[in-house]
Amino acid sequence: MVHRGVRFWLGLATGIVLGAALGWVVTARPWRREPAPIAAPADAGPETGMPKRTRSGTRRVKRDRGDDAHVPVVPASGRAMTWRGAAISLPARDIDLGSDDRSRPLESDEINGVIERSSEPVLACIREALAGAELHGEARLQLLVSGDGNVTQVRVGAPGWLLDHGFAGCATAAARRMRFPATGAPTIVDAPYHID
Repeated sequence: MVHRGVRFWLGLATGIVLGAALGWVVTARPWRREPAPIAAPADAGPETGMPKRTRSGTRRVKRDRGDDAHVPVVPASGRAMTWRGAAISLPARDIDLGSDDRSRPLESDEINGVIERSSEPVLACIREALAGAELHGEARLQLLVSGDGNVTQVRVGAPGWLLDHGFAGCATAAARRMRFPATGAPTIVDAPYHID
């Protein structure tokens, strides 16, 4: 009688364990290797690229930065062009018709040469102000160049995101270090920088 009771409880425990294991196998189907769904964090920005299919059938997003990098999302207000600095205009000039004044404004070749040689500090300001964000557009510097070739006034136009991240001060300092040829007359220079 004792042996029957032990066999009963042993059989019941074995049945429960086998039933649970069989139920798990049927519902979980461990032989199928489906990737677990991954939810993006609530503050995640848009994907940085189209997912690529790998040999095992899973998809992975190609990232330009490390896996832990977070790409800031630039709101629409941060993409709009905004200006910092007073409007620039040529100063009033007295002209003496009896003198042999050879002063002239800068020519486009002179302007382009200086901008090309002096662009790296401004581009570095753009890269720093981007702060890892993906942004496309244009930044513009308007400069008042005096007759002796020095930049005396700077106005900065750029997407609001750049201005909020220190671009105006950095670009103004870089622009004031530019040296143009001395022509004897002031010139307004417009320097565009494309952000890709």
